[in-house]
Amino acid sequence: MRIIKTTLENILSLIACASDYGFEDGVLFDAFREMLDGKLTNEEIETYARSVEAMEGYGEEDYEEIKERLKSFKNKYCS
Repeated sequence: MRIIKTTLENILSLIACASDYGFEDGVLFDAFREMLDGKLTNEEIETYARSVEAMEGYGEEDYEEIKERLKSFKNKYCS
């Protein structure tokens, strides 16, 4: 079996934008949960959302939306 590695930032980015591209479904999110070992902290969510907000072209509205999407994922898929 081939092992594929990625960063937490990449996984959170994919979760945050999944619904924008029509990929928000249980099978994909279960795979992300497995990649995260079922753990996602509020601090990780906050750090990622703030990093996006700091990028050119993004702002407070983006921060809030990303934070909400990631919290929703956490509540549904992570312990």
